[in-house]
Amino acid sequence: MGGLFSAESKVQQPRPPSRAEIGRAAWRYIHALAADYPEQPTVVEQAQGLNWLRAFIHLYPCQLCSREFVEVCSDLPPRLSGREDYAMWWCEAHNRVRADLSQSLRRCEKHELIAAGRAGQTLDEYTGFKGVETPAIQKISGSGAGGDAPSDCAACSVPS
Repeated sequence: MGGLFSAESKVQQPRPPSRAEIGRAAWRYIHALAADYPEQPTVVEQAQGLNWLRAFIHLYPCQLCSREFVEVCSDLPPRLSGREDYAMWWCEAHNRVRADLSQSLRRCEKHELIAAGRAGQTLDEYTGFKGVETPAIQKISGSGAGGDAPSDCAACSVPS
């Protein structure tokens, strides 16, 4: 009979996700959200979108990432006028974060962004309809040594 501290009761506790895992999931969610944003949002929907963004940044589990993304939004204000513009803004913001980490950038093509988002994927994951990477989403050469780094949560992969 195993006691509370016996070898039999040692169950490996689940570990919290890493910042990179959280980042990948967040970018996937964000791109899916952008693909479903209204084509012609009302003033109320635009305000709701901005309020959501503020809450997302405020509640994001990586404080460093949040602070860094506030700077991104300051330099590149959110565009909430419609689905295509919103999806393009998120791609540009994602590229800004990638550039800050010396990662390779992605080409922002509105139709590919929306298709990838509807598939619940980032551009790195999206392979189009035939399982082949399309030219619209091939990597754009970035600067720095980390140009071929995997798609992680931009600022989140920087140690605190």
